[in-house]
Amino acid sequence: MNRHSIFFKLNLIFIFAIGALIALFAMMVKEIESQEMRMLEKKAVKYEADIRKIVIQSSDSLQKRLKEHGYIPIAHPEDINVNLRPIFRPPPPSFSQDLRERIEDGRLRIYRDNERIYFELVGPESSRMVAAPIDIYQPKWIAIFFGGMTGVIILLYWTLRRSLMPLKTLAKQIKRFGEGEMDISTRSKNRDEIAFVANQFDSAVKKIKAMREARTLFMRNIMHELKTPITKGKLSVALLKDEQEARILQKAFSRMEYLIHEMAEMEMITSQALDLNPIRCDFRSLVKDAANLLFIESEKIHMECQPCFIEADYNMMVIVLKNLIDNAIKYGEEESVRLLCKKGTIEVINKGEPMSKSFKSLTEPFCKDANGHKKESFGLGLYIVKSILDAHGATLSYRYEKGYHIFSIEGLKTAA
Repeated sequence: MNRHSIFFKLNLIFIFAIGALIALFAMMVKEIESQEMRMLEKKAVKYEADIRKIVIQSSDSLQKRLKEHGYIPIAHPEDINVNLRPIFRPPPPSFSQDLRERIEDGRLRIYRDNERIYFELVGPESSRMVAAPIDIYQPKWIAIFFGGMTGVIILLYWTLRRSLMPLKTLAKQIKRFGEGEMDISTRSKNRDEIAFVANQFDSAVKKIKAMREARTLFMRNIMHELKTPITKGKLSVALLKDEQEARILQKAFSRMEYLIHEMAEMEMITSQALDLNPIRCDFRSLVKDAANLLFIESEKIHMECQPCFIEADYNMMVIVLKNLIDNAIKYGEEESVRLLCKKGTIEVINKGEPMSKSFKSLTEPFCKDANGHKKESFGLGLYIVKSILDAHGATLSYRYEKGYHIFSIEGLKTAA
């Protein structure tokens, strides 16, 4: 169990409370037993002196005199001796020297049960046993009190655990939401603080879902509406007689078309990136399909790959490699790119000048390196790559070594 979990801490508190209660109960029982033994010591001294005095002074009427003083003569000590518990062995320091000597040399033996204390006077030829009532108060409320407290703690523990159980359900739903699943509900009919948080989160999810659906619908409508006039515009440009004006308009329409293409790609990823379909992918097939999308000759891509298979969404990984290859060729000094794949790590390498912006800033949408201002790009490529890799649980890193840009993909699952 997670040691930072509320349930783990609750279990620790419960165990500590029960342990402390048991320890307190044991200490109180021990203290009561200690007090009882001190009282027995006093009674034993008094009873023993009284019985010895009666035995010495009496002759034929010994049993009668013992009964008159509240003592009980035991006619057959051998019948009950086996069921008694011997006490005061060794004798406590509170006993007189004479009493301790008689106990140590066996002339006096003292026993007890739950109701009486027994004195066995051992003589040369015979022994006598006399019993006296203990008459010691043994509080029963202690056991009842501690039993009740244990029951209350167990009841509180069960109640708190039951009240906190919805947290587990809420945590699972939040995890699903974090993975991109929007069809969740955390609505609760309870009236505690957990239910309040769950209901507020449920309301927030519904609002986010509505906003996301509205944004998706808006983006798709905008892109759909723009495609038609752009297509018509490109056809009209072909009819222009002024070649310079036609080139300017053609370039403008191409950039708008390219922007719509990247926006459509980004919209698809942001709305579906978490709906992955991981399969066993051959790296060489991924590169081939990425090159086909870019209309790049295979001679421009130098691939070094051991028999390499990764587990990922095939279409999404094609987009990742397409964008990285496109980025390398656009901003490289050579119209070629080198790709390495080894043990789930993919590297895209191209020669070029150092970037003027940080790698982190380049992974943000609509951000591009200043050195590439003349290139046809809107700065969405690396943002799309990072979004796809995040969904796969992988990472994109960058380093610049000896005049080469190296983009590394790490954390992809390998497949046999």
